[in-house]
Amino acid sequence: MIIHPVVQMERMKEGQQASVSQLLFQGFCSKFGANLNNAQMMMLFETCLSLDEQQGRSERIVAMKGDAILGSLCLQFKARSGELRSSTTLTDLLPLWKGIQDVGWRKALGFALRLACLSHRPVRGEMYIADITVHEGFRGTGVGRAMLEWALREAVARPGVRYVSLHVSGSNLGAKRLYERMGFRTLEVQRSSFMMWLFDDPDWNYMIHKG
Repeated sequence: MIIHPVVQMERMKEGQQASVSQLLFQGFCSKFGANLNNAQMMMLFETCLSLDEQQGRSERIVAMKGDAILGSLCLQFKARSGELRSSTTLTDLLPLWKGIQDVGWRKALGFALRLACLSHRPVRGEMYIADITVHEGFRGTGVGRAMLEWALREAVARPGVRYVSLHVSGSNLGAKRLYERMGFRTLEVQRSSFMMWLFDDPDWNYMIHKG
């Protein structure tokens, strides 16, 4: 019997970005890997993590056991009216510019297009899980479920949050079954031949959980 390790959830620190980009690579290389080698993809993931943190567009949470990062999830909320977020400066964009130079415009644009197609703009009252991934050495041990349970408790504790949402591809049946066991239901199945061309998967399930 596999028992998931006790995990501690905390906000990602700056020094953890390289480890989290490795996790994102493990979880999403099949979706973003077109024409990119491993090092290029991890570099682009790490650059995107840095820009997201600087601009305050999301909250990156990591699941820790001791000093080891076992998993990661990204939370997004609707920006409050009048909320000030740090603007991007030319200095902030230097790592992205260097990344584009290293991988080439065509590859970088392909990566950005895939990222944009998987993005979602939360509405008022929505806490959106933009991504969730578990270290390949701890998959099937309950770490993913522990992170989701934490996210659902976090939603209850946050004023104004009415439901939690996420997207899951139609081919990821294991994840969809887990979400359903935890109380998520499919609100909409989005089908697109363009998404089929980009990701070899035309169906994407938009699922919500109301506490």
